Amino acid sequence: DEYRSTVNFSSNSGAVKRALASYDIETIGWTTDVVATPFKNFNLHLLFTLQAPKYKNYTGTVNFESTGESVDYNFNDNTVTGVSKVLIEIDPSYQWNNLRVWASARYFSKEYANLTNSLFFKGRWETFAGANYNLTKNLEINVTAVNLLNQRGAQGTISGADLFTEAEAEKMDGRILSGTYIRPFTMEFGVKYKF
Repeated sequence: DEYRSTVNFSSNSGAVKRALASYDIETIGWTTDVVATPFKNFNLHLLFTLQAPKYKNYTGTVNFESTGESVDYNFNDNTVTGVSKVLIEIDPSYQWNNLRVWASARYFSKEYANLTNSLFFKGRWETFAGANYNLTKNLEINVTAVNLLNQRGAQGTISGADLFTEAEAEKMDGRILSGTYIRPFTMEFGVKYKF
């Protein structure tokens, strides 16, 4: 209850109003978390989540003083932005003496990018893999592959698009927008020393 955030509303004429909004969030969900050791030295972690986060008590009026426009908004029962309804995580690992080899795959379903739910980012996989080797009790070397399958995707919100209708959202197709993008394929090497 009583979340507060600052929202950048844009009118049809291009006027921008930065307003403080107050709202609630209601959700229902299911999570299944499994940790298994199907054979010696092999661990498997599986996580599956279904959720339906919705905005509640999120209504109001935006007055654009510079143009004299005012717009009523009602985001009640819209899906919360930047949150996937389906999450899947698969984390296998194998330990052999001082060597641990692991992988991780995480799936995030479609995420809405604005409050009217007219713009969204497609679902995406994020994949990682790596190996850790203990040279001594205090010294470990490791290698990690980030975005192992070189997937593409974006997440977050699109500023100034919170009042967009479906028709206005269609006009955005093919235009460059800003968001948070997943990292490209990267190899990382590290050394960890415990004092």
